[in-house]
Amino acid sequence: MEFRDQLFSAFEKTDVQERLKLIRLRTDPFFEEVIQEILPILNKDDLRYHSFIAKHARRHLNPPPNTWVAFGKNNRGYKMVPHYEIGVWDDRLFLWLAFETNIKEREAAIESLQVKQGAFLNSHFLLNLSTNHMAKPFVDINKENYSQSVKNYQRKKQAEVLIGRVFLKNNRYLDNKEQTLRIVKQTILTLSQIWDK
Repeated sequence: MEFRDQLFSAFEKTDVQERLKLIRLRTDPFFEEVIQEILPILNKDDLRYHSFIAKHARRHLNPPPNTWVAFGKNNRGYKMVPHYEIGVWDDRLFLWLAFETNIKEREAAIESLQVKQGAFLNSHFLLNLSTNHMAKPFVDINKENYSQSVKNYQRKKQAEVLIGRVFLKNNRYLDNKEQTLRIVKQTILTLSQIWDK
């Protein structure tokens, strides 16, 4: 089986149980490898990140449109803290540093996002930006959209900020597993060197 098929073929199934079965058989094993590569990067300098592979436990009628592995500092869950998320839709791989709606220490996160704006904008590779983890659209990051996204996150309870990279299914970086793991590691390392320092 080609690596792209391993990553994306589950989403060809429209039946919820068939899709979940293929996610467990094909996509989750890749996420297990990601965990082995990413935890050593994140858990330097006395940091303690934990990994969470999406289980889709409440999916009974509608199949999940995407799936992911997340890394957060809270061992009971990741959505209430800034976290790293690596996952796939049917047509893309996403690598996000995510600030979602239910973060507990939101003001502290906003302050850090403001302080670290220059570092994100001046990253050695172009980063992408999204404002909704359950939607596909993203833009290339710039000063204007970064500032506006952080302002929205400050003002609107349902706003989100996601910073990272997106690779469409036909991108050459997804030609094989080794290349994909390399770009995942490079991206998470770059994001963590900004966020966790």
